Amino acid sequence: MKLNYTYVLDDGFYVGHLDDYPEYTTQGENLEDFEDALREIYGWVLDGTLEVKEHKGVLEVAG
Repeated sequence: MKLNYTYVLDDGFYVGHLDDYPEYTTQGENLEDFEDALREIYGWVLDGTLEVKEHKGVLEVAG
């Protein structure tokens, strides 16, 4: 399984979130640490430790 994420470099830290769960931001000193933190967050979402508050949808419009 692959999950998309978004990050920025901020004062030498990788700071960002999983795209499906933007309300849970994390950081790491390097990309490996950052990705480990994202995996931890995803585990917490799966086991119910973190509640998913935001949901995504697709809006169809005429055009």
